[in-house]
Amino acid sequence: MRRFLLLICLVCFSWITYSQNFFKKLKEAVEDQVEDLDTESLINKDDRMADFRNQQLVKDTSNYNYIFSQGSRASFFANRDSKESLLLTIAKNYEDEEEGIEAVDLEIYEQAFDLNRSGEMSIYINPWAANLNFIESLGLLTNELSYSEALLDSAFEIADLVDIDTLNVPEKYALGKTIANISIVIHAEGKYNLSEDFITQTTKYFKEHIGENSIALASLNNNHAVIAQSQGRFTEAENYFNEAEEIIRSNDRVGSLSHAIISSNKALLYNEIGQYDEAKSAIQSAIDMASGELREKGRDNVSFQINQGLIFYSAGDYEKAEQIFRDIIILKEKRFAKNQTDVGNVKNALAATLMESGKPAEVQELLNDALNIFERKYSTSHPAYIKTKHNLGRYHLASGNFVNASTTLTEVNETYRSFFGEQHPDFLSSLEDLAVVAWKLNDYPLAKSRFQQVIDTNLELVEKYFGAMSEYEKGQYWAKVRPSILKFYAYAVDQGSSDPSLLTDMYNLHLKTKGILLSASSKVREQILTSDNDELKKIYQEWVEAKENLLLYYSFSKSQLQEQKIDLASIESKANQLEKELNKLSSAFANSNKLPSTTLADVKSKLGPKDAAVEIIGYPVFENTFTDQKKYAFLIADLNANHPKLVVIDNAQELDTKYAKAYLNMIKVKAKDRITYDKFWQPVDELLTGKENVHLSLDGIYFQVNIGALQRPDGSYVSDAFDLHLYTSTRDLVKSKTEGFASKKANFFGYPDFGAKGLLAALPGTKAEIEAASQITRSKGFATDIYMQNQATEEKFKEIKSPSLLHVATHGFFLPESQASGEKVFGVEVSEAKDNPLLRSGLMLANAEQTMNEATQGNEVNTTNNGVLTAYEVITLDLKNTDLVVLSACETGLGEIKSGEGVYGLQRAFQVAGAESVIMSLWKVSDEATMQLMTNFYKEWMGGKPKEEAFFSAQKTLRESFPEPYYWGAFVMLN
Repeated sequence: MRRFLLLICLVCFSWITYSQNFFKKLKEAVEDQVEDLDTESLINKDDRMADFRNQQLVKDTSNYNYIFSQGSRASFFANRDSKESLLLTIAKNYEDEEEGIEAVDLEIYEQAFDLNRSGEMSIYINPWAANLNFIESLGLLTNELSYSEALLDSAFEIADLVDIDTLNVPEKYALGKTIANISIVIHAEGKYNLSEDFITQTTKYFKEHIGENSIALASLNNNHAVIAQSQGRFTEAENYFNEAEEIIRSNDRVGSLSHAIISSNKALLYNEIGQYDEAKSAIQSAIDMASGELREKGRDNVSFQINQGLIFYSAGDYEKAEQIFRDIIILKEKRFAKNQTDVGNVKNALAATLMESGKPAEVQELLNDALNIFERKYSTSHPAYIKTKHNLGRYHLASGNFVNASTTLTEVNETYRSFFGEQHPDFLSSLEDLAVVAWKLNDYPLAKSRFQQVIDTNLELVEKYFGAMSEYEKGQYWAKVRPSILKFYAYAVDQGSSDPSLLTDMYNLHLKTKGILLSASSKVREQILTSDNDELKKIYQEWVEAKENLLLYYSFSKSQLQEQKIDLASIESKANQLEKELNKLSSAFANSNKLPSTTLADVKSKLGPKDAAVEIIGYPVFENTFTDQKKYAFLIADLNANHPKLVVIDNAQELDTKYAKAYLNMIKVKAKDRITYDKFWQPVDELLTGKENVHLSLDGIYFQVNIGALQRPDGSYVSDAFDLHLYTSTRDLVKSKTEGFASKKANFFGYPDFGAKGLLAALPGTKAEIEAASQITRSKGFATDIYMQNQATEEKFKEIKSPSLLHVATHGFFLPESQASGEKVFGVEVSEAKDNPLLRSGLMLANAEQTMNEATQGNEVNTTNNGVLTAYEVITLDLKNTDLVVLSACETGLGEIKSGEGVYGLQRAFQVAGAESVIMSLWKVSDEATMQLMTNFYKEWMGGKPKEEAFFSAQKTLRESFPEPYYWGAFVMLN
């Protein structure tokens, strides 16, 4: 139920223009829509309109005629303070007699009053202009969307009655605002294209006749953004919101109610694309801005709170979301407003929250209540009704009631198709639910075709949207798409034995998406660094500077940021915007974000008879919904089978915890390991008999285990049977490989002078290691630069420019999120470090102890060139022509594991920076063993062997002196 979208009409300030040609076109569009009605409705359309107006006049003839008989500025509110008005008198005549008297929230009068201010002006122009505002206010008071038919009809009549060229600017403005009110109702009915036509034409009109910077354009851009978001056009929506805020700023309206409404709607956009922190910040900003203008429990403030609850729900803060929704329902019931449409929205949201938090008891009752409200107030084709019905279908699915789920979700899916088309997130979400229903009802061909359509469309949208997103935004968007892929993996594994083609589909999909964020980042970066576009390079330097500034400001406390008036969110936004501009200016940008096209057939074409390619895929167990259980699937491809073989390890969560700890403990104490081979590898090993080369793409905990160092029952190791070649993805097998070196340039960093405080152990072994390795490279004609002791500074490290070899021998670190405590992590605010694992991993260089000491004492720490090089900073290095980075330091392979992506730590950072291959360590290493390994490796590599073959050879040589895996198995080579 994560994709629930609450419909809240916060777009209740808008001005839409009037145009003779436009209304002619618009009337034709409306008449086309009327043709979709049943014949009786079509025949009686004019009669119904006439009857509507007659009833309107009869219900309160004296008051109604009084308003329109005045030739002066007669207000619809006779006394605003007491809330006694002619409008209230008339509204009472519209109460539902069957439901009894329903008190009207007095805050609605504030909105109705705003609508009618334009009526006071437009009454000069034409009575029907004021009439439109009056009918709009009645609709607001009574929740009767049937008024929109009269509104449209009246708009066309004005087109015939008024010559716009004779109006002055205030009159044009008032008439434009009058017509604008119609768009709100049209949008609320789900007629997004029609509503967008209004806004597009109005924007053009206001720019021509009122001014390029009219405050009205802020409202129009806001509404345009909401409509674009409703149709899944997220990048356009963000642009419209940004334009609206710029107009707000230029008109000195920052912090106004109008600004609050824009911020609230923008929060919903962030929420829709998974940027929950930004969404929380934007909605809180809206609430803060509105607090000065609105009552705490007023209608607009309640609407903001509803949006805040929805954002908490999407971010997984279910307790907060539940409390907000329950409080609002109680408030509405106290006001006798339990049948208002916003109550239906809140009940729908509460039902979704309870489902996600495992409290299904009230869900069906809440959804049925919401459906009854929407059916009575709107119609069964209204978006709010359909979205609620979608949640009801999901409830049936989660409850195992597949027949009811199928019926309900099929109706929902068809409605979404007619409303939005087949690329809208809501359509895809309901189709995905139907794929699961077909799976559970044993209609496997239908399930397969539905999953395929969902995945194909989602990947098309990824390619479409990624180009305009920063790396962070890509990560957030991908997090919303990936569950669909994981659901398909669960289905493919479940049915793979009866339909092996599903396993090929699964392998191909993993080739296309594995490491998608790393892949996209690397390609864009490479284009920027190799460009001869001066503007592109200039923006790139600004981006690097923005990143460095962010790192500095992350060290500030919230009070310090406030004191120095540093807007951290603004700087982060600037960095994101610079990334977007870099993407847009890249000459080959259109192709850079294309997903890989490599297939299983391509991988197999690179395999010999003694080779196998293995993709490890971790995924959550899916029953009727995702569970907290996990599995690992191994897809094994070779030349002997048309489809991959499948091995499934069910107790993945035990591998990730208990057995991973057991493995590492036995490695460290150099004990005979008779346990972990069976758990991690034995069932896979059985299917690899006779193979010599296994090309392996890791996932999950397997990044932390050296499979080659697992000991078999006979005392041998896995690496004795075959060579294990590790890849980010086995699609890398297909990449063209160049012989030799990109350049004969090598950089060595190590044996830093950490300081004299004794906080870090000196590493004399690294000095000997670097001297030996650098002598070998220099003897082979390499231009070798060595930085040790006081020269091994962070500043020098950042000056590196694409050496063929970069060797780093020092202390490395990774702090799990649970250990990021206190106020700072090496000078970085804990709140920032917890959210970004790249700030919790890195290398210790010269003078690092000073930083550690200052951080320990709670003093301020300069986070730039302070001796602690974080992975966050490594990303900005230029390593586009670097063949190999050797991280000869402890635990440099550690980081935060992200399923389907890899390890977010040093290894990822160096790959993003451009390095082709990385040698890294999985645990704390022996100085003596490391020196021997590296010396042997460089002798083999510089002697002419391919680097991977040289690495395997060096490991085997080391085993002769140090037979335990603790020594020779600590390092692995990736890619």
